[in-house]
Amino acid sequence: MFRLAQVSDPHFQSFRDVKLRDLLGKRAIGGLNLLLRRRHKHSMTLLQALLDDLRGRSVDHLALTGDLCNIALESEWSAAQRWLDGSQLSPEQVTVIPGNHDAYVPKVVADGVFERMFAAYQTAQLRVDQAVYPFVRLRGEVALVCVSTAVPTGDLGAWGKLGAAQLARLESLLDASEVKRRQRVLLIHHPPLVNRPGEDRNLRDRQELQALLARTGADLILHGHDHRDYFTRLSGPGGATIPVIGAGSASYNGGADRRSRYHIFELEGTAITVTTYAHDEATGKFVEVRRKTL
Repeated sequence: MFRLAQVSDPHFQSFRDVKLRDLLGKRAIGGLNLLLRRRHKHSMTLLQALLDDLRGRSVDHLALTGDLCNIALESEWSAAQRWLDGSQLSPEQVTVIPGNHDAYVPKVVADGVFERMFAAYQTAQLRVDQAVYPFVRLRGEVALVCVSTAVPTGDLGAWGKLGAAQLARLESLLDASEVKRRQRVLLIHHPPLVNRPGEDRNLRDRQELQALLARTGADLILHGHDHRDYFTRLSGPGGATIPVIGAGSASYNGGADRRSRYHIFELEGTAITVTTYAHDEATGKFVEVRRKTL
């Protein structure tokens, strides 16, 4: 059995060593929003409590499915690195992909800052044409297939896109023999279908991705972005369906249905079970709130 934890949308906060020039343009708007609203919605105390709970669950691997930051500051990603250091998992046991907040400004994306800072968590057994995304990490009988939907939107939208070139590379990797003989778990930030309406926040080329998956198949798709738990399905080859699981925000300081949470997946043979742990405000502990066989 392979035990895979999914943590998503932690939105680490830190202004350590940030200069005024770092807070110009879109970051100025996002930084103001963070100071007035988001820092209350996303609790770093809950993130630490989640980490403390996760350490006791004996997982084989941890997947972070994007939005590690708020406004793409290196100080925010450094806070994420310190949190990962406290997980007691090696970089070979942790996989990190970016979300739309990790591509908040074009220069950060052009300079590959996220990929530089999290390179240890993106080492791969398979890539196509040395492109950064997608990449595959092979772990026993599981293949973690990792894509990036993070693009600098140039506006205040939160939409994402894979692009034709990445989609072509993804199809090649999903069809690779060393991947197909394993359970294929696709890690993606934006959901590959619409859970919440609004083209300003969804995956722009989701129909192309859905058509690709209908051809190639996958065993499990894990996403974040929507700050809610979702359990949906997509069509796969030959009438099969693919479970699509969304994770709520790991730091969300809200009501019981959305409060800080994470999933643990147990993959054994073709069987997949998911258990959701969420913070219980009354007891201050993380408790099991759902267990499903997919």
